[in-house]
Amino acid sequence: MTRSKWNEASESLWRRRTLLATALLGAAMPLLPVAATASVPDAEAFIRQIGDEVMVILTDESKTDPQKLAELKTMLDSYTDIDLISRLVLGRYWKTASDVERDDYVALFHELLMKTLAARLGDYNGQTFEIVGSQQVSKVDSTVATKIIRVAGKPPLNVDWRVREKDGSFAIIDVVAEGVSLVVSQRNEVGSIVEREGMPGLIAAMRERRDALL
Repeated sequence: MTRSKWNEASESLWRRRTLLATALLGAAMPLLPVAATASVPDAEAFIRQIGDEVMVILTDESKTDPQKLAELKTMLDSYTDIDLISRLVLGRYWKTASDVERDDYVALFHELLMKTLAARLGDYNGQTFEIVGSQQVSKVDSTVATKIIRVAGKPPLNVDWRVREKDGSFAIIDVVAEGVSLVVSQRNEVGSIVEREGMPGLIAAMRERRDALL
């Protein structure tokens, strides 16, 4: 896959996400052999709080798009472990990358996420969400299932949020829309480039994608 094709694949993936789902984001880690339990009220409350805050931002007609984007960025930084997600997307190549390559990669990952949010900001047209369930999947991870309710008779989207608890706090570490994990899908694309062109090729492709979103 060439860099341009990787860019097209990434854009196609993001287009299948609604703005609401992207805003709620910003890892499909191997599950421990722990049986799923009943609902996880604290994890559901965490996702509900984020969803409610996102809705307030998106529906505030007194704010400009740049102001909304700034508030969404603050939310992402607060509620999502973006650094962890970026490392999980890079997968096994994180260990072999140099410190400079890691720093460049993580910075570009953050930039791409924010530029994707900016590009999708105008797509919001009244979507809402509802929580439909949750379950504990490991000692520290839970999944919260939601539906993104779309307008104009379009069928709802199923979006699951993987959240991790640490010291009594939660952070989003993956979003799975219609069965497609953001981390897994991006890891496959990233790994394909690194296999062929190494970390310099990946960083160049990410810069190209970033510049295309200007």
